[in-house]
Amino acid sequence: MLLMSPPIGEHLQVGDENKDDRDMLVRKAAIMEVKTFSIKSFPEWSDREAEEAGRFVDSHSLRVGELAPFYIGRHLGSPDSALHQEALDAFRGQLRIAKIVGAQCIGFGWGKEFRAPDRAIWAEETWRQRIAGVADLAREAEEYGVDVAGHPLYFSPLCSIERYKEMLDAVASPRLKVLIDIVNLTKPHMVFNTTDFVNEVFDELGEHIVSLHAKDVKIAGAGLGPCPKVEKGLSLIHLDEVPPGEGVMDYATILRRLDQLDQDVTIHVEHFQYEDTIAAQQYIRSVAREVGVSLN
Repeated sequence: MLLMSPPIGEHLQVGDENKDDRDMLVRKAAIMEVKTFSIKSFPEWSDREAEEAGRFVDSHSLRVGELAPFYIGRHLGSPDSALHQEALDAFRGQLRIAKIVGAQCIGFGWGKEFRAPDRAIWAEETWRQRIAGVADLAREAEEYGVDVAGHPLYFSPLCSIERYKEMLDAVASPRLKVLIDIVNLTKPHMVFNTTDFVNEVFDELGEHIVSLHAKDVKIAGAGLGPCPKVEKGLSLIHLDEVPPGEGVMDYATILRRLDQLDQDVTIHVEHFQYEDTIAAQQYIRSVAREVGVSLN
């Protein structure tokens, strides 16, 4: 089943004083015609508070999809053992709450711990450290019975399909999954043929995918449309993420390949304003109708 899962989870709050927030969650879900929603991270709830949130979700026939606490877990696998333990503790708390409320998966990834592009991002030593961190996280995930899913970024250690495969093979946990973001792995030459790249992603990783970050990509620069802001001179090659429908990503192929998977997958339109998110979801739904794919 393919589940539209917009990022409206900040409205999932507990306590009588937050009733208006919860009502807003229900209204936005109705406007977007969804029963699933994503959230950046859970507050530091007690078990009792998490159970309250779970009851609210259940009472409105809603479902928590992807949870993406990337910032609080960005030091997973850090060579600084204290930072790694801090990240692992944060994920442990999120796993506990995710289990109680029935979340689809918890995303993890890197990139924000690196202040600027640096070749150390892709170094083998960095990668080995991160793999060891993922192994620790996967053991915790197995204890809680919740999936954890790696999120890619070109300027991060998890920067390619090949590294995804290496991570899945090295850790080999049934709770380790893929939170795919195809735009985050797109390089300039790919924008003229996203179909082949989409198919490669699904050929190599499809059975592990539990969530998709839905974005689009466009290319700009000198001679290719509006020139983006640069520090000096002209932008030669510039890639931007844009709402689905405003770029060149092959969503027809994405939806067909998603529909062929056996597992449930959430589709999370991210990073855009509320109105743009609605428009992007409507675009994805229109493509799904054209190719005969059902979206929930």
